[in-house]
Amino acid sequence: MFLNDLRRAFPNANMKFNEPLKHYTYTETGGPADVLIFPQTADEIMALVRFANKAHEPVLVLGNSSNVIISDEGVYGVVLMLTDMDYIEFDGLDIKAGAGSRIIDVSLQAGERSLTGLEFACGIPGSTGGAVYMNAGAYDGEISEVLVEIDVVSRRAVSTH
Repeated sequence: MFLNDLRRAFPNANMKFNEPLKHYTYTETGGPADVLIFPQTADEIMALVRFANKAHEPVLVLGNSSNVIISDEGVYGVVLMLTDMDYIEFDGLDIKAGAGSRIIDVSLQAGERSLTGLEFACGIPGSTGGAVYMNAGAYDGEISEVLVEIDVVSRRAVSTH
């Protein structure tokens, strides 16, 4: 019932059902997700989370899945994979990067523009969203030292209660 309602409510969303997550993780582990969705905007994420909240369905958010091991039993509920939110924009000294962009790419493109501060991230394989979530760092640098502003979507913030 939920999956049919979800499909009807979001007919244009990039959605896969009973999709093995092993095809998306660096470790090549993971059983099927009930539904795997690739949102493209923060508004789409908020709408999907609201919908899942209303139906009391669990939501798991993944970046590019470089730092996770998913059970072979799979994931119940909704998995939001943010890889389609892959953009990097420059405005003077400011960088705006989507949660699904690779932090390595952000670092390399910053370096190409002679912007400093992200050199430590050049070897980190994760997504920008994941790097922010876990305050990724290496070589005496970390995201919190260069981060100015973030937009966050939380399950509680879009709660229907």
